[in-house]
Amino acid sequence: MTSLSAGPADPTRGRLATALRESDGLGRLSTARLAALLSEGIHQAALGGIVLFSPETATTPAAIAGGFAVMLLPYSIVGPFAAAALDRWDRRVVVAVAALVRTLAIVATIALIAAGAVHSGAGLAALFGLSLVAIGLGRLINTGMTAAMPRVVPDRILAATNSVLVTVGSVVTAVGAVAAFAVLAVLGAGDAAVSWTLVPAVITAVLGVWAILALPPRHLGPDDDESGTDPGSGVARDAVTLFAGGLAEGVRAARSTALVWVALAGVTLGRAAFGITTMLAVLLLRDVESDGGGGPVVAGMGGFGLLSAAVAGGMGLAAVVTPWAIARTRRILVVASGAAVSAVAQLAVGPTLDPTALVAGALALGLGAQVVKLVADNAMQTDVPDARRGGVFALQDALFNSAFVVGMVAVLPFVPADGRSVPLMLVPVALYAVAAAVAVTVGLRSGPQSERSGGHGPAADRPAADRPHTHRAHPDGTDSHRARSGRTRSGRPGSHRASADRPGTHRARRR
Repeated sequence: MTSLSAGPADPTRGRLATALRESDGLGRLSTARLAALLSEGIHQAALGGIVLFSPETATTPAAIAGGFAVMLLPYSIVGPFAAAALDRWDRRVVVAVAALVRTLAIVATIALIAAGAVHSGAGLAALFGLSLVAIGLGRLINTGMTAAMPRVVPDRILAATNSVLVTVGSVVTAVGAVAAFAVLAVLGAGDAAVSWTLVPAVITAVLGVWAILALPPRHLGPDDDESGTDPGSGVARDAVTLFAGGLAEGVRAARSTALVWVALAGVTLGRAAFGITTMLAVLLLRDVESDGGGGPVVAGMGGFGLLSAAVAGGMGLAAVVTPWAIARTRRILVVASGAAVSAVAQLAVGPTLDPTALVAGALALGLGAQVVKLVADNAMQTDVPDARRGGVFALQDALFNSAFVVGMVAVLPFVPADGRSVPLMLVPVALYAVAAAVAVTVGLRSGPQSERSGGHGPAADRPAADRPHTHRAHPDGTDSHRARSGRTRSGRPGSHRASADRPGTHRARRR
């Protein structure tokens, strides 16, 4: 990425540096987020070593789909309800507790693997249970910190800052996974090697807990007057309301603008497509490794690590491309472009059934998918009110995980044991193409005026530099002036905004 720094990356880097100077919380929030994601990457790779590439495990298509389903689907069901807590309780506390429990789950996983107890029925079930806790809480942590971004970053540089941090986070996750895969490729996917590989995941997880606890209470929101919790209601009653309404709130927030639901559709279809490609790639890599024809790198665990690195490289490019694109054209068209890039890449390399070609194409797949994801994040951060933002991000996480597994399961009856199927490699092409077509169609029908700027209100879709952010009027007729840094008197960038839901009120902030 350094070779690209002389081009469009310079403004992005400058805006990120500005955000770090102007906010007293972005540095800590970023540290906590990146530490958690690095830990997640290491953890997922170690699980891959045990479940997908262990010599003791005969990986079949059903086993691959089953493993991902056990680890991802339960959180996809519970997540939208549990993460609604992020819109009612102090996000800092929710995230810190989740991070502590996740750390303990990883420690228990290390003990279980070191004892050699993961190859029996009960041991494997315990491994999947601990993995469910760790991965589910990892997604909840990331949801909370993503939803809190507008609290510490001025609106005028939110898109650029979020693009950098989301993509750096994805790259950091991939770096952790690639490093763990590299170690396991050298040492073998034995129990001792996997347990030692997980130790850095615990260290980085603890670092993330420290960083999030260093933030002041309520610094990440939501404000007392924005949360849906009634201070006079009982804990049990509030919990029932919380879990029962979480998914509905996320759906309502997602439907608030065409851009949000189209971007979520693009993310969902893209993840289903990537789930199909991932299953076929794992089977191909195992088959090439068993035949000894793929060389020491593009085969087995080493090949999967290289594939992950290529996807991460594409995500890195997306951090440069996305802010540049959304500043020059409509965001809904950027979604269409990202999906189209993925479709072309899959069409070019998928039918070859060559692991080396798949690794090369993974760069473009990572680029296209991350562009869509970044636009979705930006739309939800700028077009969805803070009090509903946690719910819609939790909905995205649920769709993100479940679509991946659903894609695998849908093609399961047709997957050969060696993964060599040209027709199945073309199914993702159709899914990416549908996502692009939906975005173009809705964009043409709705027009530029349907998209919103960062102020939660209708605005012409134009470059961010031309959108007014420094002067806003409250519904009751009073004016709110922002400093150039985007800070309010509470010290939180962009946290003082008008409420479209509650006209005629002026919300007092807790000091």
